Amino acid sequence: MTISCVWDLHRGDYDDNRTSPRGRGLRSVVLSAVLEFNYLTAPLAFLALVLGPTLLLGIAPSAAITAAHLMYQTAFLSGSGLIVALSIFIVLVLLALRIGRPLLAMAFAEFRHLHYSLVFPIFVAVREIVHSLLESFGGETMTPLQLDRRRRIGTVLAMLLFAGAGLALALSVEFSTGLKLVNVARVQLWVSIKAALGNAALIIGVSTVLESFYWMWRELTLGGPVLDWIPSHSQGTPVRVAHLSDLHLVGERYGYRMEAGTLGPRGNGCILSALRKLAALQKSAPLDRILVTGDVTDAGTRAEWAEFVDLFREFPELQARLSFVPGNHDVNIVDRTNPARLDLPWSSSQWLRKLRVVLALDAIQGERAHIVDRASGTVGPSLHDYLREGKRLERLRALAGRGTILGRREMAKTWEAIFPLVEPAPNAGGYGLILLDSNAQSHFSLTNALGVVNPSQLRALKSVLRNSIGRSWIVLLHHAIVEYPCVSMRLRDRIGLALVNAPDIVATIAPYAARVLVFHGHRHKDWIGTCGEVVLCSAPSAALGSDEHEEFEGQFHIHELTLTASGGILLGPTQHVKAA
Repeated sequence: MTISCVWDLHRGDYDDNRTSPRGRGLRSVVLSAVLEFNYLTAPLAFLALVLGPTLLLGIAPSAAITAAHLMYQTAFLSGSGLIVALSIFIVLVLLALRIGRPLLAMAFAEFRHLHYSLVFPIFVAVREIVHSLLESFGGETMTPLQLDRRRRIGTVLAMLLFAGAGLALALSVEFSTGLKLVNVARVQLWVSIKAALGNAALIIGVSTVLESFYWMWRELTLGGPVLDWIPSHSQGTPVRVAHLSDLHLVGERYGYRMEAGTLGPRGNGCILSALRKLAALQKSAPLDRILVTGDVTDAGTRAEWAEFVDLFREFPELQARLSFVPGNHDVNIVDRTNPARLDLPWSSSQWLRKLRVVLALDAIQGERAHIVDRASGTVGPSLHDYLREGKRLERLRALAGRGTILGRREMAKTWEAIFPLVEPAPNAGGYGLILLDSNAQSHFSLTNALGVVNPSQLRALKSVLRNSIGRSWIVLLHHAIVEYPCVSMRLRDRIGLALVNAPDIVATIAPYAARVLVFHGHRHKDWIGTCGEVVLCSAPSAALGSDEHEEFEGQFHIHELTLTASGGILLGPTQHVKAA
């Protein structure tokens, strides 16, 4: 008599779909997050991430005006002689600059953080909703040029709506100055808080109006429509590179991935299969580089990164050619089993996730990748050497072992300093790599996928491109830079996966487009296209395939590139390889 198995534990179960919008459904995941939301942690996070920065932003102008008023009174209204008054005034100005500069930098950082966490995502949501509405009237028969025209019109409409909202906010509040905010003996605390919030609202409202016009100008002057790439033939030195993305490695032998749940592959067999195929390709026709554009892990856990390092150690001929950048799953997933969990800004978890990325970068490409000197825009020390300067190594070890506050601060400085990483060309006629971090800071798993390349990285990227005349580059980042030229994109993909300041990146690269290729992942989409003269290569997921076709069947690309005598780099034929 045959006794049937009740359930095979290897298959996984409903709990493996806790965070999967495909396995459990998006509404179910959101509802579960709402019910499991920690309403004790949430107010603390709101205070630290929103209210605190808002108050600092609102107090800053009043504090500056009050300080200037006190300096004037001290220097010129104290009855001293003119020379003494000027001397006192100069001393006070120098002290103000000494003390006020870091405070001003802090206020500006908080202002930028508020815009990236509040204003920018709302603008992207408004813009994409308008785009979707306009595209819905055109049907599936629109040409790429017609689609581009509608999207530009949508950007103008979204800008007008957003600028109007910003102007309405600015006109609805009163701007407070002087002692009203800083002399607590004269006013009640709530009055000061209310005045500070009003100041912040005014500043955010005015800046929203200005930035709305800036965003519109950036997006309307990208240089050309987004089109599918058309192959062309050219003469030069051929090289072959492998482009993989979104490996989503799990740390358990039978573990499932967050997005796909039990619909997707189990464990890391699909990635092992991809590496075996790469090794076979390497033997038959050598690869110059192997490039991985983020989401190396599924949730940035220690076990997942250990799996990544161990997998490539089995293929030393591949590891020697490997370079990668972090994705949102590597740094922004707070808890892979609970999308409602908040990550408080002072907790060690976020810095440990970033430390694991840095440790993997050091292990894989630490001696090849270099820091960019922000002052000169030139290539500085290797990542390997930078991590071991001064007390940095000791503090990072303390973060890993004990989660120390000093280690967290050091990791914050390190993360800000190391990107973009640059791997210079190994020879005069070769090409280099520029590795960007495109992850917006997030403390909530449901909002983990938004991207931004901060101004510091953009300035460094521009410096490297400007200072390397005659050299070609591949720029790697995780997030998609442009919306694909297709009408049928889901709204949640447009809003939740967007790179907020994409036009800034295109504008930075466009003057050097003839010697730059851009590789990215994130959307799990198999697409190669152009935005003006900039060539963009989007890779499917090596674990989950392409969202458009053959979903959950891992794939990657083998690109043939041509390096021209003038320092250009051109994309040639692309081989689409199934991982399994």
